[in-house]
Amino acid sequence: MTGERLKIMDKQKILIVDDSEINRALLADILEDQYEVVEADNGAAAVALLSQHRMDFSLLLLDIMMPEMDGFEVLSYINRYHWNDTFAVIMISADDSPANIRRAYDLGALPGRNLK
Repeated sequence: MTGERLKIMDKQKILIVDDSEINRALLADILEDQYEVVEADNGAAAVALLSQHRMDFSLLLLDIMMPEMDGFEVLSYINRYHWNDTFAVIMISADDSPANIRRAYDLGALPGRNLK
């Protein structure tokens, strides 16, 4: 090389939170070429991870229906402590009922393609 510096850009980090291992694997497979992907299998694990490393993430893909702590509880926790000032949240769910969509919006989730 002729003295040129190569600037290596770090990949943005995405946290996928879903109790379904298959869903996490599918999303990770789609995203891992362009993003650094971290996974959590429930809401409580996500909150524990975010409490230590929230500044590392630029996006949270959050399932609604999970055991221990559902996606709405996670989003409420995130809002309570203003963690959403540093990353965006997109809710992911098979349940696209108007009530769940409204609740997700009210809690600060970003609209996704399938949201009405």
